[in-house]
Amino acid sequence: MTDTQSEHEFEIDREAVYRYALVTSTLIVLTTTVWVFGAGILLAPLWWLVIGPPLHRRQVKALRYWLDGATLRIDKGFIFLQRKAIPLDRVTDIVLSQGPLARHYGVWNMKIQTAGAGQQMPEGTLVGVVDAEAARDLILKRRDRLTGADQGGV
Repeated sequence: MTDTQSEHEFEIDREAVYRYALVTSTLIVLTTTVWVFGAGILLAPLWWLVIGPPLHRRQVKALRYWLDGATLRIDKGFIFLQRKAIPLDRVTDIVLSQGPLARHYGVWNMKIQTAGAGQQMPEGTLVGVVDAEAARDLILKRRDRLTGADQGGV
């Protein structure tokens, strides 16, 4: 992974993200429908075997994260498409996180924090990036180079 390229696409562990998303959504369907409707015992297997697999395969296939010059770009979704372009000079921090299920499947969530809006929510989240720490370091190094922070200029 070289940081001198103007464009760099991040590798995604698509199989791990798929398994993580399928298990998480099945647990949500099970707990919500048992609690609300009492039918989760019937709906969760239907979700697990019929609805969830093709849905999550297509969602994971649609994921794409890449650096394009001074911009971090995020594409996701196949029903509801979302494309984000985050200027690297606005990135203030990148938080890596894993819950218990994500840790089990080896999936990291990279939460991109930006300056400005004063919001608690991250500007973007990259799920399942292979070698998340190296990806975080690459993004921050590119940001520092753009802002001159690595030369003591901030």
